[in-house]
Amino acid sequence: MFKSLILSELKKQKEALSIPYEAIASRAGVGVATVKRTFSGHDISLDTLDKIAVALGCEIAVKPKQSPKALYQAQVEKKAQEIVNRVIHTSALEDQSPRSEAQSKMLSQAKAMIAKMPKSQIWA
Repeated sequence: MFKSLILSELKKQKEALSIPYEAIASRAGVGVATVKRTFSGHDISLDTLDKIAVALGCEIAVKPKQSPKALYQAQVEKKAQEIVNRVIHTSALEDQSPRSEAQSKMLSQAKAMIAKMPKSQIWA
């Protein structure tokens, strides 16, 4: 899927530059047939796609959707909620469901406990 998104942008760049396949191939250091296959949607390596992107004055980059801190906090929240849900489910089976204020307190305590764990352990 990501290759098709990249290819779509490269097609726009190619059209804007009015650059022929031969020029792209020469600048990218790949064959003309490879460039034509690329633009016709055939599967190619990421390395070749990057060479063609550079030849068109583009770069392929990974952009995080969230900061590491925000992603970590979301994972702590998720793990804490899983723990609290298990307690609530078990308590409900015994007909002893905690009240919402107790649930909130459990959630805060679970977050504090998880935050003290080594970061690598919260992803399991």
